[in-house]
Amino acid sequence: MKWHALALAACVSFASQAVAGDIAVVRLAGTPEQIGRTWGEVNKQIIAHELDVHYLKKAAAAGISEATLIERSEAWVRIAGEIAPHWLEEARATARAAGVDEERYLAFVGGKVRNLFLHECTSYAVSREHAQGGAILFHKTRDNVDRPQAAFVLESSLEGIHKFIGVSDSSAIGCSMMVNDQGLAGAADYPAHLTRKNDSAEARQLQPFPLPEPAEPRYRGMMSGSLLRHIAERASTCREALDMIEDFVKRGYWAGGDVNGSHWLFVDRTGTILEVSNNARHVVSKVHDGKVYFSRFVDGAAARKLRESEGPVDFALFHGVARDKSMCFKSSIAGMTAEIDPAHPELLTCAWISLPVRAASFPILMGQSGTPGALLNGEAYDLGTKAQGKTRLWETLEQTAHASKELLREKVSACLAAGETRQAADRIEQWSRAQTAMLLEVLQALPQEESTRQ
Repeated sequence: MKWHALALAACVSFASQAVAGDIAVVRLAGTPEQIGRTWGEVNKQIIAHELDVHYLKKAAAAGISEATLIERSEAWVRIAGEIAPHWLEEARATARAAGVDEERYLAFVGGKVRNLFLHECTSYAVSREHAQGGAILFHKTRDNVDRPQAAFVLESSLEGIHKFIGVSDSSAIGCSMMVNDQGLAGAADYPAHLTRKNDSAEARQLQPFPLPEPAEPRYRGMMSGSLLRHIAERASTCREALDMIEDFVKRGYWAGGDVNGSHWLFVDRTGTILEVSNNARHVVSKVHDGKVYFSRFVDGAAARKLRESEGPVDFALFHGVARDKSMCFKSSIAGMTAEIDPAHPELLTCAWISLPVRAASFPILMGQSGTPGALLNGEAYDLGTKAQGKTRLWETLEQTAHASKELLREKVSACLAAGETRQAADRIEQWSRAQTAMLLEVLQALPQEESTRQ
């Protein structure tokens, strides 16, 4: 079959680290104005569609006026002005570049998640002691309604803002999952943990976790996606992430509406695995030191594969279980496996991003200066969504890519030791572009199904 030949060609490309052809790379970097303008230009059509069809018209059908939407976003705007005023400048620049009303777009950024936060996500980690080579690994699968997804590298020129890799809807810069240049990875999930309704008695025994005390819900403020971006930009460790969540709740900034709860997983460059749960008033947390941690499906097939592995858990096993049918569904629109490099997190931390989870995984290195445009503008997501399932193909490509990445890591480390920082950066850029070019070629050649997205 044609895709078998493509896989073989791709493996050769990976092994040789051939320089990619013409791959458009977008720099999401600089001032808030520059970052916002770039996002708006790249995702202009998606922004206009999502704002109109899935926000304004949906609100109108429910009898909610535009004035009410803007009024309801005032708390988000006020809090952003206090903790991250650059988000407001950025969002307004996005709106101008996309040709949409600034006030409507601000309301959309602050409130759109309330209409999409319908599914439960899954995050997991494995202790460093049980990972091959002492690797530091983190994963999140995002389950939600079908929306174009974006993966990006964001590097602000503002002092004190960390560079980070994130995944969000293409309609707005946000964070469903992230890893930053300090070696901190994190995700926020729908709060199945508040009731443990998906857990069996065996699961609760395997992985006990204290629940927060009940609290009345809060309807105005910031939800977890905004807080996660704030953590990505400002925190360096699990402890700092927890401090920020506690501060948000104490100040009354966090709001989850009727959901009234969020569940978090953080992993940092020391290998610490931290689980956090909060509602509008209370925060509880626990550091996990067992072999495997899963946010849900603790006794599911994916978790058992990691927990019952005879030898150390390698990257292929850790990343591969995300496609297990016990946790990979039609709603699994994005996934990220982060390999945190403890020595050089600012360059060699790698995020393997699947758009959606059943499709190919694109490796993004923290040292990249830009993002391939296809990952930013929904093209890779659209190709992955339409492509028929080829799990064995993706696993073959990922195995070869990971071996190539390990060779790259050795060469980059040698460059850094010799003081050749420019050469190290060039190697990272060339490798990333080559991987993206190959994966896009494979996706484009596969049989495509019709999209059902409205």
